[in-house]
Amino acid sequence: MSKNQHQSFYTFLSQFGTLPMEVITAIEQVLQYMEYPKKHILLKKGKPCNYLYFIEKGLARNFFEEDNKELTNDIVLEGELLVSFASFISRQPSMETIELLEDSVLYAIHYDDLQKLYNTYPLMERTGRMIAEHYYNSLAAKNYRLKFSNTTERYEQLFNTKIEIVKRVPIGIIASYLGMSIETLSRIRSKQD
Repeated sequence: MSKNQHQSFYTFLSQFGTLPMEVITAIEQVLQYMEYPKKHILLKKGKPCNYLYFIEKGLARNFFEEDNKELTNDIVLEGELLVSFASFISRQPSMETIELLEDSVLYAIHYDDLQKLYNTYPLMERTGRMIAEHYYNSLAAKNYRLKFSNTTERYEQLFNTKIEIVKRVPIGIIASYLGMSIETLSRIRSKQD
C-alpha cells in the first residue's frame, strides 16, 4: 500500500507535524486495512484494546455497559482515531465496548508495532504524545460541557461542531452521549425545527 491509499490518515497525522518519508514507509509496513459491517464489535468490554484505529469511512461509538444499560462515551467519525484509550495505554482490560454504527473501513496499528515505531523514530513518539494530548483535551472539554452546560447548550454544541453525528447517529445514542433522556433530546430538536 502506498501513501496515496492512506491519504486521509496521513492528513490526520500532519496536524501534529511533518513526518519524513522514512517514517511513513515504516508506518506503511505495519498499518493494517480492515473492513467491517455495521454493528460489528471491534472491542468487547473486559478485553484489552490492542489496536489504535483510524476511521477512513464509517462511524463508531465507545460505550459503557452496566446493569443492561449502555452509556455512550464517544462517537467517532471519518478522519478520527478510534480507541479505548485507557486500555490501549495501560494494557488492562477495557471498561468500554467499541461498536461500528455503519459499514466501516479502518486502518489499524497494533500496540506492539506502535511501540516499535516509537522506539525507532523519536519523531513518531513525539507525534504520539501530541495526539494523546489532543485526545485528552477533547475529552476534558466534553466533560466540562457535560457538567456545566444545560441540555440545550450541549445539543447546540454538537449540532454546530459535528453535524454529521446529528444526521447519522440514532437519537438514543446521541441522547446517551449528551447525558440526557431521549424525551429531552426530542423536545430540544422539535424546538429547532
